[in-house]
Amino acid sequence: MKKHFFYLLFFCIAASLQGYSGIGPTQPPIDTLLDIPAPRFSMLDTNGKTVSLSDFKNKVLVVYFWSTWCYYCHKDFPMINKVVKQYANDTTVAFLFVDTREKSDQYKELVQKDMVKNNYNFHVVFDEKGKDSLQNKYYTQFGTIGIPTRFVIDRNMVIRHKFVGYDPDVNEEQAAAAFSRSIEDTKKLASHNKP
Repeated sequence: MKKHFFYLLFFCIAASLQGYSGIGPTQPPIDTLLDIPAPRFSMLDTNGKTVSLSDFKNKVLVVYFWSTWCYYCHKDFPMINKVVKQYANDTTVAFLFVDTREKSDQYKELVQKDMVKNNYNFHVVFDEKGKDSLQNKYYTQFGTIGIPTRFVIDRNMVIRHKFVGYDPDVNEEQAAAAFSRSIEDTKKLASHNKP
């Protein structure tokens, strides 16, 4: 019995470390449908403006948790950027990039350098400090277990899709198509559920 317990304990610790490092599990099937109210948030963006969940009411919102030190976040960004550009003229879809779990006190400057260096025009907000004094308040409230993680939230502020990690076995085109499909599915779902 003790042997089984230690195997289980080892598996849980390994899985949590894997998620924290950004090596997280491969993405779940695209047709996984969630029905979880999105946590209410209020964060400052790179311009010092307060951004809240209520600002995106009646839009499909993608919330993407990442960090400047996260290798797999940066591997995922070219695909994410492709999808952001795809929806650039769609006023019913918005993207919010939550910088979280930073290890450096200069993380705001690192974020700015990241965006300029890679020519990304992402709307970045900064996670706040949680109860443990780490920059992980909304990371924790969203139930995130590793980065990158993205959530697709419908117009009624309900989480419909969640994707954890980066899958190197899926090429950029396939990943972008799957991501776009989750956004389109959420748009259709939202239109069917108009109050």
